[in-house]
Amino acid sequence: MIKYFFIVILFCLSGNLIAQGSTNSSGSGNFNNAAIWANPINLTNNAIVLNSHTVTVSANTNIYANKITFEGNGKLVFSNTTSKWLPASSLNSNPNFESFVDQNNWSTGNLNRGYNNEAFGQGHNGQWHYTSWIDSDQAWSAPVANNKTDYLQYDLQSVRWIQGIVTQGRANSAQWVRTAKVEVSVLGTDDWVTVSPVLGFTLNTDQITKVYNNFPRVMFGRFIRVTPIDVNGFASMRLGILLREFNLFKTCKEIRDANPSAVSGVYTIDPDGPTLNNGATGSQPATSCYCDMDTDGGGWTLVLNYLHKKDTYPVLSPKSKSLPLLGSSTLGINESSLVANWGHATPAYLTSFPFTEIRFYGKTSSHSRVIHFKTSHPGTISYFKTGNGWMSGIQTAGNFTTLSGHNSYLPGNAIYFFSNQGNYAMTSFPFYSGTNPNHHWGIGGENWRWEVDDIGGTNDTHHQIWIR
Repeated sequence: MIKYFFIVILFCLSGNLIAQGSTNSSGSGNFNNAAIWANPINLTNNAIVLNSHTVTVSANTNIYANKITFEGNGKLVFSNTTSKWLPASSLNSNPNFESFVDQNNWSTGNLNRGYNNEAFGQGHNGQWHYTSWIDSDQAWSAPVANNKTDYLQYDLQSVRWIQGIVTQGRANSAQWVRTAKVEVSVLGTDDWVTVSPVLGFTLNTDQITKVYNNFPRVMFGRFIRVTPIDVNGFASMRLGILLREFNLFKTCKEIRDANPSAVSGVYTIDPDGPTLNNGATGSQPATSCYCDMDTDGGGWTLVLNYLHKKDTYPVLSPKSKSLPLLGSSTLGINESSLVANWGHATPAYLTSFPFTEIRFYGKTSSHSRVIHFKTSHPGTISYFKTGNGWMSGIQTAGNFTTLSGHNSYLPGNAIYFFSNQGNYAMTSFPFYSGTNPNHHWGIGGENWRWEVDDIGGTNDTHHQIWIR
């Protein structure tokens, strides 16, 4: 008897604690709609279609469940041959991951703060203790070294097919999570299910390496919570969510072309396809972006956004793995401390995106003129993609088209152009008119000049650049 007792204990400790329950349909509808299931967190284990209910699987859609049970005349209807039912144990051998630089995706177990009471993406004395996304310059660090209750949580914003997690340690210090408890939820309230082994998933052994942990089966959920159990030095980590399916468009224009009714807002794109270590083709990860689906036919992707407050002198933020998101558009607001909103794409990153048009927008508290134009000027596109060259020629009639609200002198009166500015090609006086009159496009130029069709950079300004 003792011998068998120990065998049972060993099995429990080595196995995975994952929901083995079932869920009933609560009505007819789409299989992927959480609202038609009584307990959707159990969907991938055993889905029970009750009598008189018809559950449909849309075209080009996969569903995942280890078992589907039918009662009475309950039905599962596949729209056509592109609809498939796969076992929940069918994992993607090269899953892509989601890990966005957007505070709406993240929360923690301590008033949504990191170490030193820091809010998401905001630093203190050169440290950024709530920068939790994969490949960030630091990490999320818990308020205390390791109390085994503080957690990092990710919100996919909608229910998805989740396959696992990917983690890193802290980029700038020897701190990482060795083991952690991982839970998944549909509602984010009382339906949490533990998907990790009893002793937790084994995570990182260094600061940089990405460690992938698949769940025993695909889970149907929205929220993922990771609670450190054992740590090296301090509970610090960077987190991404492995998705069973991750089909994305490359640009906002592709989204707009596929769905003409798409509205302006935050979307997910992958500029060059799935990443090499998590998919098949490109080298860049998927990222959140802001799409303008209204201006000039829509389909514009935001690649530079600086909302600057007068008499402040913040540093710029070149981004090599993510894009800035549109926050406020009100002059006088200071967004320099908001990692998600403040910054611009580097030339190396911009090269990953397919585009043929660039749109400039700028306004200032100094006057009422607005810069708003688009261009397909080859020299400008090449300069922004490489950091080498210049924008000379942009001022020529036919090389730019003014858009709604444009009433500035630039770019038509530009006669000077900074060249070969590398990562600061879009910001460091790419075009200006010189003297009498003196009109500049300058973003933190000479570390203090913020200018929109003027000179004397101590005003409230908002600069944007978009691509399509």
